[in-house]
Amino acid sequence: MTAPTPRRPLALYLSLLDAVPGADEPARVRSLRRLLVGPREAWPAALRERIDAAGVSAGYLTRGLLSIHRFTPEARAALEAGLPFAVARRVNGLPSAAARRRALAPLAALDGEARGRMLPRGLAARVDRLSRAEAAGAESVGPAPTVDASGWLPAAETVTPPRAMRGDVWAFEPAVGPRAREEPLAERVVEALLARTIPSGGELVDVTAGRGTIGLVARRHGVRSWSGDLFPGAPFVQRADARTLLVDRPPGIAPACADLLVVHPPTFPTWARGAPDADGGVEAYQDALGAMLAGSLGVVRPGGFAVMVSRPVRERGAVSVAVS
Repeated sequence: MTAPTPRRPLALYLSLLDAVPGADEPARVRSLRRLLVGPREAWPAALRERIDAAGVSAGYLTRGLLSIHRFTPEARAALEAGLPFAVARRVNGLPSAAARRRALAPLAALDGEARGRMLPRGLAARVDRLSRAEAAGAESVGPAPTVDASGWLPAAETVTPPRAMRGDVWAFEPAVGPRAREEPLAERVVEALLARTIPSGGELVDVTAGRGTIGLVARRHGVRSWSGDLFPGAPFVQRADARTLLVDRPPGIAPACADLLVVHPPTFPTWARGAPDADGGVEAYQDALGAMLAGSLGVVRPGGFAVMVSRPVRERGAVSVAVS
């Protein structure tokens, strides 16, 4: 039988608990902590042998491994399936069961036979990226920010420069689970857009804001923003129609009021489910996107930027790139 090692953290954790007395798991963890901060000579022989065989230090156990007793069932199951301890610990720290499920979606997608083997290459890294994105999203939401008297969300007092991405092709993890239906723009992509257009701060208008992800990211990086949507998803997002933004002006909107305009319309399948002119197919979708851009383009100052984020449309075996 193979001795538990740091590569099998759950097995190592359980074997150490078996070496100390206690009525239940919390009691055994407390006993183990007391022993590990004391002299090695006072450790039970079975405990000392197992720690030596694993090749770990008492500090690694007290500062890391023993935190497994606070892991949620899904984080423990991920450990058992082979997820590295550091990644499982990050997943465990997410604020809700829904966030943990989204982060663990790549692992959950494995069939039962695959879960019993070594994890596929890159899967742990993907779970790690998803968990970091979930944590960043939770931090960015925080207490609901408030807009000023003119309807703009002020920049945060403490800001960090946005990080750029190399090249012209950017890869990022798509949203999974319930969030996927909202088609959010990845925060890392928003940051990269800011770095490429207004890295030193400025003013941004987002006319398809949804829950206001772009405005929240912009706020962290010293950008003042205005967010609007036909169906606002956050208190600071105002009800507005991008197609008539400068005709039926909401509070805070005026010609040449922004350094950057962002239009992130729904994808073609989402648009087609609710648009009255969906029978027009891709051409009608192109017209709809063109109307969004034309109706809001006037907010951009001379020398400013307008960014439309969309994706090619696949319909009836053909791919249309005109919308992207």
